[in-house]
Amino acid sequence: MRALIFAVALAASGAAFAEPVTYTLDPTHTQVAFSIDRFGFNRVLGRFEDVTGELILDEANPANSSVRATIQVASVDSSNDTRDGHLRGERWLNAAQFPTIEFRSTAVRLTGAQTAEVTGDLVMLGQTHPVTLSVTLNKIGNTPNPPNPRAAGFSATGSLTRSTWGSATAQNLIGDSVSISIEALAIPAQAAN
Repeated sequence: MRALIFAVALAASGAAFAEPVTYTLDPTHTQVAFSIDRFGFNRVLGRFEDVTGELILDEANPANSSVRATIQVASVDSSNDTRDGHLRGERWLNAAQFPTIEFRSTAVRLTGAQTAEVTGDLVMLGQTHPVTLSVTLNKIGNTPNPPNPRAAGFSATGSLTRSTWGSATAQNLIGDSVSISIEALAIPAQAAN
């Protein structure tokens, strides 16, 4: 009888001992957006259409979680073909020489029950510097659409100073600070295959 009670108790507490789960970013439901000051009149809004990555989520100890993501620079979309051509060009993001922007987390610091500061190395324009994002875990659970895979949804915000990565084009006209907004959905890696 004791063995049965112990087995039931162990099964009930299984979630507490759950192994970290590897998730894949869902590219159709993950968006990386940015905004930057233009001449002091307004902010230009844009986003990257091609984002891939992997999240290792440790629900028992979230501080042990990690994320890596890759953005295809050529996928930039600011709702203007001419401007997008400039952004992809040598004077701005230089997609030909530096086709990707990459982020790899180095630390996760919990700030609340569902929030954390995620610090990582951002590789852009051939340079690597740290960036910290404020991240909110919106929900973990099964999605409503078949085949109803388990998913984790996140929102994140942050900023970077573009000159830190060597972007000095039109410094007196275009802002140096770039605001970042991310909406991400991740599904277990085995479900993504």
